Amino acid sequence: GNQYLSKEAAHQMVERAIRRVNDDSGGVQFRHDPRLQWPSMMYVTSEQSDAVFQDIQCPVAVLLAEDGWPFGAERLEKTKKYLQPQTMVTLPGSHHFHTDPNTADAVIEQVKKFLF
Repeated sequence: GNQYLSKEAAHQMVERAIRRVNDDSGGVQFRHDPRLQWPSMMYVTSEQSDAVFQDIQCPVAVLLAEDGWPFGAERLEKTKKYLQPQTMVTLPGSHHFHTDPNTADAVIEQVKKFLF
């Protein structure tokens, strides 16, 4: 997909990812869990993913972003087949469409509609 992030969403993410330095410099320090940069300890194959999906026995909502992570048509069809989502909708936005102020409202409405 065509990944992008609005200036507003980027600002919010940076605000959450920094802490003020307790000195007279007025500086900031980025904080994050360094483990996020480690190589994954486990990779899941499509077959393993399908097996997990087949065992899910509760209502499911799948919300996709128009410019979200690029999944091929075959992967999406298998996901629909195994998850049998009660709701499957594509909304405007990119990978972080749930946190972007320009697109989050549509995501919130779909989640509320699914839950209530």
